[in-house]
Amino acid sequence: MSELKTVRVPGGLEPVFLNAEKLVSAYFQLSVADPSRGCIEIANQRYVLIRAASLSVEFFALVEKLYGEGRHQEAHDFARNILFDLAHAIGKSDAQEFHRRMGIDDPVARLSAGPIHFAHAGWAFVDISAESQPTPSSEYHLLYDHPYSFEADAWLGADRYASFPVCIMNAGYSSGWCEESFSLPLVASEILCRAKGDDCCRFIMAPPERIEARVEKYIANQPSLAPRVRGYQIPDFFSRKRVEEELKAARDELEKRVVERTADLREANERLRREIAERERMQRHLLRTQRLEALGRLAGGVAHDFNNQLGVIMGYSSTLQRRVPSDDPMHAMLGEITLAAESAADLTRQLLTFSRTEMPNRRRIDLGLLIAELIGMLQRMVGDVVELDSNLTDESAIVEADAGQLEQLIINLALNARDAMPDGGTLSLSTQLLPRDNGGTTDAKQDAKHDKVRLSVADTGIGMNESVRARIFDPFFTTKSLGERAGLGLSTAYGIVVEHGGTIAVHSEVDQGTRFDIDLPIVPGPASVAPSESGLRKAMRLPATLLLVETRSGLRALLRQMLDDKGYAVLVAADVNEALRLADEHSAAIDVLISDLALPLERSKKLIEGTLTRCGDTKVLLMAGDDDNPDVILDGPCSDASILFKPFTPLELDTELQRMLGNDQV
Repeated sequence: MSELKTVRVPGGLEPVFLNAEKLVSAYFQLSVADPSRGCIEIANQRYVLIRAASLSVEFFALVEKLYGEGRHQEAHDFARNILFDLAHAIGKSDAQEFHRRMGIDDPVARLSAGPIHFAHAGWAFVDISAESQPTPSSEYHLLYDHPYSFEADAWLGADRYASFPVCIMNAGYSSGWCEESFSLPLVASEILCRAKGDDCCRFIMAPPERIEARVEKYIANQPSLAPRVRGYQIPDFFSRKRVEEELKAARDELEKRVVERTADLREANERLRREIAERERMQRHLLRTQRLEALGRLAGGVAHDFNNQLGVIMGYSSTLQRRVPSDDPMHAMLGEITLAAESAADLTRQLLTFSRTEMPNRRRIDLGLLIAELIGMLQRMVGDVVELDSNLTDESAIVEADAGQLEQLIINLALNARDAMPDGGTLSLSTQLLPRDNGGTTDAKQDAKHDKVRLSVADTGIGMNESVRARIFDPFFTTKSLGERAGLGLSTAYGIVVEHGGTIAVHSEVDQGTRFDIDLPIVPGPASVAPSESGLRKAMRLPATLLLVETRSGLRALLRQMLDDKGYAVLVAADVNEALRLADEHSAAIDVLISDLALPLERSKKLIEGTLTRCGDTKVLLMAGDDDNPDVILDGPCSDASILFKPFTPLELDTELQRMLGNDQV
């Protein structure tokens, strides 16, 4: 019999694991790497290589930084929960795929492919102890080591010492695989770890209700190890469920006692019920706020760099697509790359929309005109089975807002309404001016009859019950089936309304349809821009000389290529000093200065003020990420600068430059 190379198991299990090793090894031999497509395939399955440290020690460091000083324990708990849940889900998914390929039903045989796949994929070598009892029952338990765990190696390689076991993803993946193999809820806990000074990484796996007892029994049988078995945790994935069940049981018991109270206590019990309801409402609001805050911090931390990368992808793919003939298959592929990058950028914007505290690019917009221009597109989006009805006030309703975000708000609500009317119905959009409540004041500023405009979006669909209405603005909450469209639509709508100083209310009953009422403040004066002016139109070329300042070489090369292709004369600088030298040499020729808001504030002001001093009428275009705040620099000599948010396509960059240069067709 051949010797096992990728796993160590008790003797009685060797035949099963030898067969699995043969099948899995053959699977991994079918490996093809094509960097030109950014693709690694194994047996026609797409794989992704990720640095070990980025999923372990560096991830913990990032979360620690986000939480700040004095909150390391909270940061560690948060990071561990995310990594365990993610790895547990991946382990279950991989197990499903391999069980299908191997065509086996025996639980032990299904388990056998896991450790071997684990080794081939670079997670760890698995050494299963003879004390293990892998059986499809509550008596299931597994004692095993992970020599060469990628997580422990990452911490040791970074010279970081941990006070807790760090092999979280190893525990999650292995328990997810075994859970799928045995059709039995399982969880694993690391009790010894090389990253905290132990000589091995050791795990115990058992059903969640038995895991603590198994760990205690192991410690009792190994008294010499007891002082070293410290800092381990039972994954919160199951602890949370147990706490929820305990809370539910406690609530049920409380309600039972309230019912049994005498008539003399009914009034007091009613006050208690209202207090509990209010506390639960406040708790839901607090949890929603905490989720948005955490998501906002995470999104803000990566959005700038992520958008820079998307900008490179979009720029090069758009440039290459123009150079490839339309009948070449590569032309359509490059178009798909650009669309995918734009979709990723849109998701980043949605994440930041309901978490940001600043709202850039606000202008005075006539809400009625904006809606009127959207009607045609909305009808195409909702389809022929849905009748679109609009009833817009004839009076002007000027709001100070970001036109793109208001369009996104209306589109999200329209798509939600369409999904609520699968068999057809009516979607209604209406606006009305709300009368001002002056409260008896005679202030001249309160002379206007109206101070708010209400936008109502209503459908004749299936409606919602009370429990659904209470959660519709939660991120990723959905009533749709798995695989249907779901995500951030209504939470994004909520964030847009709140950041524009408005309110949003929902009115809905089951089988009675749904209506969203959005109240936005009206501002005095005429509209500063028509909604259609945000569209991109073909323009006659206006030549110009540009001074491009970008510290990152990759992005600098891309921007220069984009501008060269459009026929601009481009002066390129890698830092502020070089830019000012070029401004001295070409003071009469520079039409536009292009720079990135990623530069430190003082350097940005030095660059802009120095260039304007040397070049007179030169215009300024600042490239900003979604999380940047342009207001910190837009004062004094910099007040006339234009802002272009990343990522952007070559066409969007060219259109903004032509507008700045005075082309009236843009």
